[in-house]
Amino acid sequence: MMNDDKIPPIEEPEQAPAGASQSEAPAQQADLPTQPEPAESGETILQETPEEGKALFEEEMRKLEQQDPTEGARRLSKGDTVEARVVQVEADRVFVDLGTKLEGVVPLEELARENPEEAIKKVEVGDTIKVVVMKPENASEGAVVSKKMADFELVWDKIERDFAENKTFKAQVVDRVKGGLVVDIGVRGFVPGSHVGNGKIRNLERFLGQSLDFKIIEIDRDRRKVVLSNRLAEEELRSEARKRIFEQVKPGAVLKGVVRRLTDYGAFVDLGGVDGLLHISELGWVRINRPHDVLREGQEIEVQVLRLDESTNKISLSRRAVLPDPWKLIKENYHVGKRMTVTIERNVPNGSFVKLPEGAEAFIPISELSARRIKKPEDVVRVGDSVEVLVIDLRPEERRMVLSVRHAAGEGTIQRGASEGPSFDDDERKRGKRRASGRRGGGRHADDDDLEEAIGGGRRALGTGGSGATIAERLRGMKVSLRPVADDDEEEAEPEAAGNENPEEGADEA
Repeated sequence: MMNDDKIPPIEEPEQAPAGASQSEAPAQQADLPTQPEPAESGETILQETPEEGKALFEEEMRKLEQQDPTEGARRLSKGDTVEARVVQVEADRVFVDLGTKLEGVVPLEELARENPEEAIKKVEVGDTIKVVVMKPENASEGAVVSKKMADFELVWDKIERDFAENKTFKAQVVDRVKGGLVVDIGVRGFVPGSHVGNGKIRNLERFLGQSLDFKIIEIDRDRRKVVLSNRLAEEELRSEARKRIFEQVKPGAVLKGVVRRLTDYGAFVDLGGVDGLLHISELGWVRINRPHDVLREGQEIEVQVLRLDESTNKISLSRRAVLPDPWKLIKENYHVGKRMTVTIERNVPNGSFVKLPEGAEAFIPISELSARRIKKPEDVVRVGDSVEVLVIDLRPEERRMVLSVRHAAGEGTIQRGASEGPSFDDDERKRGKRRASGRRGGGRHADDDDLEEAIGGGRRALGTGGSGATIAERLRGMKVSLRPVADDDEEEAEPEAAGNENPEEGADEA
């Protein structure tokens, strides 16, 4: 018996509107499903039964199960280098598209040689990177690849190119080992001690952390060995720089350089691969005892080229020439007759030098240090003494200033500095005493009248026979009479300093 609740209601056909003709009825039923039209002549339509469709589906599934999932896809082998596109970045790995069925993976430790944690922050989706296959893919897992190994191979490619082209490049020294240095050129390279600098440097530790120029002299890719030379690279750079300087630079040119080495007699300045000598006399406008007092190694300075000698490859430099000229200020600040107090800077055999506030030196001749005759400046002044002087000669155009203590002595005395010693007063009152009027044989001095009287008396004693003296006694008497007059205040005469008042000559003698 049928259940009335499950019987669907019978829908009654819609009635045509009143007044509608019978011809409009087919148009309203156009949307109803229709039977397929008969096929054209010559065509046959095969209709599959449900059993046939099921059998066909099962056959296709069996084919898929038997098919190799990598069939028709790119196959990779261990050691292959491929370009991959980054498709996903995670905290500990990077997924890349290798052009295979499955994606490859780059573990964090294989992302970079150093600081992989920082390297992963710089990788973005869509980047193209080179990787080396470490483990090929299988049916269920993608390939494991390494960017670090790919970078390593790229480095070796560059090393081989640089070696073939005899290229010079910079690299950092990272270690000191037995027999030489280790540098980082993407791989560890060895530099023998004989190929560092001039080949005779013993303290190689001082190069640690420095970036130097190198040339590759030996490689072995299979053994991962590379040997470099700093000496050959520097020789080549110096040769090129020397040629460029002698062709382009003329005396008077101002160049920038770096102090490479300091010696007792000056400094060697690197002008960009070639060294020039900066003599100690050209370091400044005043005398400098040690170059270390005004310069330090590695300091950048400006210098002027004085001379270039291509035959000897020597370049002479001056730092003084590019410094402000203090004599321009001295010309404005001083005049002949000016009285001032100065400090003895140094003594030389024919006088003393003092340093002026403007940065130049003035000279006190030995004849102007005292009103009395002295043998050496140290008899009256020492380094560090403060003395009152008078300007007696000023020639700024010749860079010359001469001072006098003797002319200022009436109103000033020496004030001792750190070194203690006897001071002196004005000796003008002593100038009336007996002084030598000239030189005699053997350097013995006497007044003309006294000498004539002594010679005459000796002759009289020798010619008279009534005195009762023997001939020997008379000869001794004449010898005594001819002895020069003693002068306790007189000392052996020094050559006059007037002709040696040039400060530059005094400096040369020093």
